[in-house]
Amino acid sequence: MKKALHSARLFGCLAAAAMLAVTPSMVIAQTADVPKKSPAKQVKSKPKPMSRDQLRACMDQQDRLLVMRQSVLNEQSLLDQQRADVARLDAELERKRVALDPADAAAKQAVADEEMRRNQAGDAYNARLPGLKDQGAMLDRERQSWVERCADKDFDERDEFAIKREKERASKAGGEKTPAK
Repeated sequence: MKKALHSARLFGCLAAAAMLAVTPSMVIAQTADVPKKSPAKQVKSKPKPMSRDQLRACMDQQDRLLVMRQSVLNEQSLLDQQRADVARLDAELERKRVALDPADAAAKQAVADEEMRRNQAGDAYNARLPGLKDQGAMLDRERQSWVERCADKDFDERDEFAIKREKERASKAGGEKTPAK
């Protein structure tokens, strides 16, 4: 009887093992028949390149930005020079104040006159400074506008070449004078 019980257990274990072995293959066979859905491909549509007119407007704005930038740099250079002149006048005035003889009325008047010239130079500098700040702010706004409209936008290089060629022709035509009759 022990043998029969042992055989029955052995048969039960084999049946369970066979069931486990068959079940995954059946599942695989069933899933093989079902077509797999491919993950949705996100097709990024390429943005349409700029038209020739848009590119021309961007190139014109870029040229204007270069002119504006040069103007701001020139004004900054002039103001830097003017500030250096004021600092030089300050140092010279301080040197003269230290060497000033309190009894010499003419020397006192000369120092007072120089202080007045120094103050006028300082006032002129201070009067020009807001204009430079305004020019710089306007340049920044224009540059930001250009970045939003034109930077990192696709364009046809042939259009760029054609626009440059048009500008060259226009500058040559504007630079040449027709002979007088």
